[in-house]
Amino acid sequence: MPFFLYRVDAAPVKNELPYELNQWLSVTVDTLNEDINDIQDAFNNFQVPSYTSLQIADLTLTNGVILYDSTLDVYVGMQAGSLVKFTTTPYP
Repeated sequence: MPFFLYRVDAAPVKNELPYELNQWLSVTVDTLNEDINDIQDAFNNFQVPSYTSLQIADLTLTNGVILYDSTLDVYVGMQAGSLVKFTTTPYP
């Protein structure tokens, strides 16, 4: 089921504000809407980040992180403080 987030329509300002402030508010609203769209895409199109084996070795990871090792073509994750490989087999 798709996940939808509301967007900010516009900054509720009056024309009496200085032009620079109106511009700043407009840019802020646009930036917020782009971030909201990125968050929505992350929920609806979840993708595991891809790294090489060397990059994964250099990362500081916490339990529960899932990564794709593009060098070895496997999924790995941090479990109980160490990296484990997830094996994949064809579904059913």
